[in-house]
Amino acid sequence: MPDYQNPSEVRYRIRTSNSSPRRIRVIALTDNDPEVENCRGYVDVEFSKASDFAELLQCPDAGPGLSPDALDRWLGLPDTVVISGREGDDAQAIAVAAKMYCMNGVTVSVVISPSGKKSNSTADMLRPCSAMMVLPAKSGYLDDLLSALGAQQGEWFETRH
Repeated sequence: MPDYQNPSEVRYRIRTSNSSPRRIRVIALTDNDPEVENCRGYVDVEFSKASDFAELLQCPDAGPGLSPDALDRWLGLPDTVVISGREGDDAQAIAVAAKMYCMNGVTVSVVISPSGKKSNSTADMLRPCSAMMVLPAKSGYLDDLLSALGAQQGEWFETRH
């Protein structure tokens, strides 16, 4: 009989994804998110920056209405979106994108790592439009989540010209 008195960390993983192929998009709330940088080895995951979406929303050419084509191009057609950031990151623009994803039936998950800031504003802003929100105590959760979703690691190599 197993000893459950002092349980060690347990990770539940789905070894076979339930939809294939799965289109996963990771959106970093900051341009230098270390969690996202550590996951760039996934070959079938699209990585985006929230700052690019914020720029699109503030484009002076947008006038009174943002071009639906430009918006659709940025949003893409993922099955799953994972928003990654740290508590205290500005999530105003990406909350708009998250709401649009939800309205189109895209699963939105949010991973907000702790920071030195004493605020829940980032999590609070994204909570209404996320199917799952994780506030991990330590780094590495985004990598575990992508692996559980069935994302495939590729080989890193440097090309020299």
